[in-house]
Amino acid sequence: MKKIFRVLFVVVILAAVFAVPVFAQGENPPAPTSPVELPVELQALLSAVIGYLVTQGLKSLATLLKADLSGWAAVITASVVTSVIFFFHAILSAVPVEAQPSVAITLTLIVSILGAFGVHSAIKGKK
Repeated sequence: MKKIFRVLFVVVILAAVFAVPVFAQGENPPAPTSPVELPVELQALLSAVIGYLVTQGLKSLATLLKADLSGWAAVITASVVTSVIFFFHAILSAVPVEAQPSVAITLTLIVSILGAFGVHSAIKGKK
């Protein structure tokens, strides 16, 4: 748990050191011309996590009901994953124009932090 806090502390310090001078220049970031979209990386992560949870839930349901759901499992999983991704896109399309740059930066920060954890675990796993 201490490692997570250390990594988050380093990310916050780096963000403060590098992002604050950019905003201190007095220039606003360009206004987006399209609604905020969920980054592809987060879409893939959500698809994998939700797909796994729905698949495990259907396996448990199949053993509980003693029924064969193998033909329906892929269809149900795909429809649930698509619905959740569509739901997130609908929420992000409702973001006001003034808040779109902040939301886009926050989503990019989330992708960067998750990518840093992935790189860290990949490097530690090879030792």
